[in-house]
Amino acid sequence: MFERYVEQARRAVYFSVLPAVQEKVLIGSEHLLLGLLHDDDSRANTLFKLQELLPDRVAVHKESHSAYPFKNAPALADDGKRVLAYAAREARQLNDYWIDTEHLLLGILRDGSAAAVRLKGVGIDLMMARRVVGENKTSRPNYGPVPRFWKLKYILWSLA
Repeated sequence: MFERYVEQARRAVYFSVLPAVQEKVLIGSEHLLLGLLHDDDSRANTLFKLQELLPDRVAVHKESHSAYPFKNAPALADDGKRVLAYAAREARQLNDYWIDTEHLLLGILRDGSAAAVRLKGVGIDLMMARRVVGENKTSRPNYGPVPRFWKLKYILWSLA
């Protein structure tokens, strides 16, 4: 499922599990937002300064790391599933094969759930975020070659 995710996006999803395990709930959009706050140098943090805008959430996230490693990760809540699906759609709309943390952020905003409301409260909305991500496409690292099948799929999607 996560083969298109770059390492930092995978790490964000991984670190979203810890608070959900502590709360004994399914992984939702708020947990995915917490996961985005983990790596200081992720694209989402670099482009949107999330840690500066959400210091209260950073504190909550750091507290969750005092927990022991989990054995069985909880499943995704409905809003968590939608966020991941929207992240893939946002990447496709940007003609990106690889899914990075900025795509996860766009997925959260597109979903409109609790995490999106929190982001809107600090001034990050979907249209502005799409513009920022689009303007900064050239600053992305090279994640490797894009599989040939995806290029063909993308051409077929764009014709539909």
